[in-house]
Amino acid sequence: MRFINALIHCDEKTATATANFSENDFCVADGKVIETALVECVAQTVAAALGQRAQNSGGEKSSAAANGMLIAVSNFKIISQPSAGQNLQIEISETRRLGPMVMIHGKISCDGAIVATGDLSLYA
Repeated sequence: MRFINALIHCDEKTATATANFSENDFCVADGKVIETALVECVAQTVAAALGQRAQNSGGEKSSAAANGMLIAVSNFKIISQPSAGQNLQIEISETRRLGPMVMIHGKISCDGAIVATGDLSLYA
């Protein structure tokens, strides 16, 4: 399952992706995107960024993302649930790294308003 539509920015510490869910997507209930899908959007943005960075450095396209594993979700706050059909912007930034362990802060916004924020810990 792929939730993000495009990776629109990627550098060494940050990345931005977009997502848009239709009314018929399984992660939409009563016209709203469910909370766990928002967490998954952040995780998929991290995976896409890792893959893009690996490709940019001359590595195999999927090697970095294939070895990644989500370890923990912390301080994730859902401020509001976006409606199906709204364009979401997912921004991530690396806040801490220790070897293969990395902590990411994610922020999801819709029409300029923040709808969710939180941290993911990953083995990548």
